[in-house]
Amino acid sequence: MTNNDIIILAIVVSSFATYLCRCSGVIFSSNLNEDSWLFDWIKCISIGIIVSVISKIIFFPEGILESTSNVSRLLSTAILLIVYYYIGRNILLSVCISTAVFTFLNYIKF
Repeated sequence: MTNNDIIILAIVVSSFATYLCRCSGVIFSSNLNEDSWLFDWIKCISIGIIVSVISKIIFFPEGILESTSNVSRLLSTAILLIVYYYIGRNILLSVCISTAVFTFLNYIKF
């Protein structure tokens, strides 16, 4: 078996595993109740993971973010939340504005 055969086999097996999980999710989703405690629990776990990852990026950055100041990261995050809640809960607008603020603050070395 050559390296190309192994790569093709790995792609086929991983594709099968991925689509098997997706297919079973579609099949079993018709029997689930969206208002159940299970969905609330999954939502809470998902939100907790997202919050922890974002908090790690803000407070303990790695790579190129390490060279930015804590103030610029915290200020741009605060602006993101303010824009999100006070301008119609528009995620795209809040991310764009906070990214522009973060870029500007780092440009002027704030």
